[in-house]
Amino acid sequence: MIHPTTSTPPPVHQTPTHPSKPAVHVEASPPKAAKSAPPVQKPAPVAAQPKKPASKPASSHVASPIKGSGSQWSMTYSPYTSSGGCKPSSDVALDIALIAGKGFSSIRLYSTDCSGLSSVGTAALSHNVNIILGVYISDSGISAARPQIQEIVSWANNNGHWKGVEMIVIGNEAVFNHFCSAEELAAFISEAKSAFSAAGYSGPVTTTETIEVLTEHKETLCPICDIAAANIHPFFNGKVTASQAGEFVASQLTLLESVCPGKEVYNLETGWPSKGSANGAAVPGTWEQSVAVEGIKNAAGGKSAFFSFVNDEWKEEGEWGVERSWGCSQLF
Repeated sequence: MIHPTTSTPPPVHQTPTHPSKPAVHVEASPPKAAKSAPPVQKPAPVAAQPKKPASKPASSHVASPIKGSGSQWSMTYSPYTSSGGCKPSSDVALDIALIAGKGFSSIRLYSTDCSGLSSVGTAALSHNVNIILGVYISDSGISAARPQIQEIVSWANNNGHWKGVEMIVIGNEAVFNHFCSAEELAAFISEAKSAFSAAGYSGPVTTTETIEVLTEHKETLCPICDIAAANIHPFFNGKVTASQAGEFVASQLTLLESVCPGKEVYNLETGWPSKGSANGAAVPGTWEQSVAVEGIKNAAGGKSAFFSFVNDEWKEEGEWGVERSWGCSQLF
């Protein structure tokens, strides 16, 4: 549920969730290193708009090629307080400055709530950091998510540009969580792409799911997505130790290349919890988190969005008691 913009702190909302049960990841034979993907090609120019549009579209800007390189690319960020309310823009600005100072070139948002488009967008632009915008689909379905499309378009039109928007992600494990079907998601992505294109955006639009969901529905989802993206969490595999996390993520990115051939691939959510109960061989802990994050950074950091900036204390602890404990910015 999207936060209302009122002076009264909103109730705890439906947020991007991890699977309530460990996803049984399909494992490829782990390669010695992540397979290099071809560079992102510059998208073709957006078709000319009607001579008399209702409003002047924002100028097209593509943050391409995506700046992910080396061992650090993106950090996930939600503008919420520890109690689940909305952070003031001054606190958001400090957070974004800290992320930029740690060497990240991109920040991933999950939705448009808490005035995140404005507060995060302004701060990111001032620090020359790109943003990955998100349209979150909750258990209320696609109809409830649709207003976020217009919010993003209005934000870009008010700015007069799409500068710094690296990609737009429609849904976060929406099919995995049974919030919509793959066919409904594909249709919504197509609808969103048309709206963004009409407003002058020509960058990539995609979704993110587990690799298992993408594999099952590849004929439906791969063609509509400009790039292939998955949330790759070694911890939820149950057979992967912290020291194997980097190798696992790299192998899954290689597998994703085969699921959506010819698409640039990205890992849009990854990390390791600092406390909780063990999921088989996957053991949470501060030491384990540092080992896992370092391994992911070295093996696939240039293609991964690390989850998350700080611990999400407003969440339910969930299975294994780990949902609050993924904050990892202190490790960079």
